Amino acid sequence: MNFKIRILATFTFVALTIMFSSSRSASAGSICHKTKGNLSIVNNGDGTTSGTITQGGQLNGTTQAVFTSMFTPTPDLTTFSFTDDLTITTYHNGVLRTHNVAIFDTARGVFTALDRIDPNTSTGIFAGATGVLYINGRTPDGGMTIQAELTGEICFAN
Repeated sequence: MNFKIRILATFTFVALTIMFSSSRSASAGSICHKTKGNLSIVNNGDGTTSGTITQGGQLNGTTQAVFTSMFTPTPDLTTFSFTDDLTITTYHNGVLRTHNVAIFDTARGVFTALDRIDPNTSTGIFAGATGVLYINGRTPDGGMTIQAELTGEICFAN
């Protein structure tokens, strides 16, 4: 009996997740666009970074990230996680704000971040936008300068 309940619960969870995901994007009526760009970032040494996005189309502009947590150890001794908030100020389209969770491998100088778009604090064409950006990069000098690629999807509000 316990096994049957677990199977039913798993099936129900998966079905509800699929229904919620599809109804959310259908009801929002948003138009989603893939995005891609290159980031050049400098660590300001005060809990912030600043940089520029190029080859990013409507995301071309400047960036500023503010760290919102300390480095947290992971089970891998050279890998740490952290959070930050990113502001992308575009040259013509408004401001896109994200809340990020990142993992940084200090031994290899590489990192990846999952950036969730904040629809409530973004402005211009990004006001009300949702979606996720992914930033993957490397640092040749322990985190003072960073080169990265930004990819993802932005779903614009109507």
